[in-house]
Amino acid sequence: MQINKTVWVVGAAMVLAAPMASAQFVATKEDPIAYAADTFEADESNHTATFTGSVEFLQKTSRLRSDKMTVTYGQNQTTGKWDELSTAEAIGNVYYVVDDQVMTGSRAVYTKSTDTLVLTGNVVLKQGQNVMEGSRLVYNVGAKKSTMDGVPTTGSKSRVRGVFYPDQGKSQ
Repeated sequence: MQINKTVWVVGAAMVLAAPMASAQFVATKEDPIAYAADTFEADESNHTATFTGSVEFLQKTSRLRSDKMTVTYGQNQTTGKWDELSTAEAIGNVYYVVDDQVMTGSRAVYTKSTDTLVLTGNVVLKQGQNVMEGSRLVYNVGAKKSTMDGVPTTGSKSRVRGVFYPDQGKSQ
């Protein structure tokens, strides 16, 4: 069934990892992905699937919300079918949470060929009380490495900002 295959591929695409830790949104055959949207459109000629309006994907302890989600497929070199994930793009009010980690921004793009997530637009990362803000986050999912670009300030400088709360419960 095309919709189920599409949903699994979308889930696989959203390997949106919270950079403050190593948790990931990983689609597996064992863990179902629940989804909801106001509308769904499949465009076979452009190899896209688009979910629009209060889009939400849930899997285990992970939740992804946005105004719109578009998944683009490439051709599988082995089978010749257009069922290989190429990119997944979440636009508008992007909200991703897993366990105690929250990531927000205005746009997130996952590119399979580089295994990279780029989140832009007033990016805020939270883990517990810890907070980091910037204008762009680039996260290499497989390598578990991230870079945050700063928020423009006066003049030509930009800065990454945040607050870190040391663990008060551990003795020194």
